[in-house]
Amino acid sequence: MPHIVMFMKYPTHIVREVVQKALESVQKNLFPDDESIQETLVLSAWKSTEDGLRALSVTRVKEGKLEEALKMVNKEMVYFSEIEGFETSVEVWGTYQEAFEALGMELPES
Repeated sequence: MPHIVMFMKYPTHIVREVVQKALESVQKNLFPDDESIQETLVLSAWKSTEDGLRALSVTRVKEGKLEEALKMVNKEMVYFSEIEGFETSVEVWGTYQEAFEALGMELPES
């Protein structure tokens, strides 16, 4: 079950606009969680940098649901893309189990 890691960055002068847009999405339930597709591991973690704010979210995708999960992420990215200066990127990360399987090995019992 892969992970989707979504990265966001934006300058500090648009923080209020980003927060307002995020609150609007929650209030209108625009991006409801669908636990049959993915499980949220990190809803939102952020840090301040000399270039502004950086944030990330991480979800664990359910077996066979990667395409659906990516569609959900893309809808959210488009929603926030209306904000000038807001940038996002998405990465799909594998698990240890998937790495061991790719090598033809079994994950050791813990």
